[in-house]
Amino acid sequence: MKYHISILDILNSKVKVKIIKFLLGHDASMSEREIASVLKVSHMSINRTLRELSELNFVNFITVGKAHLWKVNRRSYAFQVLSKLVKGVSEIKLPLEDLKKTILKTLPKTLIKKVILFGSLVNGSERPDSDIDIFILVRNEKDKQKLEVYLEKLSTMCLELYGNRLAPYILTEKEIKQRKKLKIISEVENGMQIFPEEKSFNYA
Repeated sequence: MKYHISILDILNSKVKVKIIKFLLGHDASMSEREIASVLKVSHMSINRTLRELSELNFVNFITVGKAHLWKVNRRSYAFQVLSKLVKGVSEIKLPLEDLKKTILKTLPKTLIKKVILFGSLVNGSERPDSDIDIFILVRNEKDKQKLEVYLEKLSTMCLELYGNRLAPYILTEKEIKQRKKLKIISEVENGMQIFPEEKSFNYA
């Protein structure tokens, strides 16, 4: 294997990560065309990636009769390292998924009836400095006041974690009935409901 190379260099594309994840879970010898067929990846990408992996001693090229196959070397240094790296990469959440988790972890479910992300963050037109538009439905004014301290905490967390300011739009059940014809309510209805999980938008 090459010694003056970082194993991280092989994880420089989604296609390579996809191929490596597949190989980590398959012990049987396979041809390049078989792997390409299963993964729906071009034969050229498979060939190029396997040759790179062979330089790291992650796979070995073998011939069985007239067939040219590749077999994963599970005892190799590269296999040990890539197993840990790919597992770590697989567990990384997308920013939006992490944001949803942060929100639900911070806001007490006893005070909220519905939480919906809306605006540019949901439709994909956000800029790096876009606000995080979030609609929160509460039962009454008392719950709205209690929620303020948690929103301050959430706002600070969002700015530190993602670099975006929180723009909460909070309404009580009574208020939303009075404002259901507003344009912003229409935007909220087309947003991404994160609590409760079952999507249903009503004014009751």
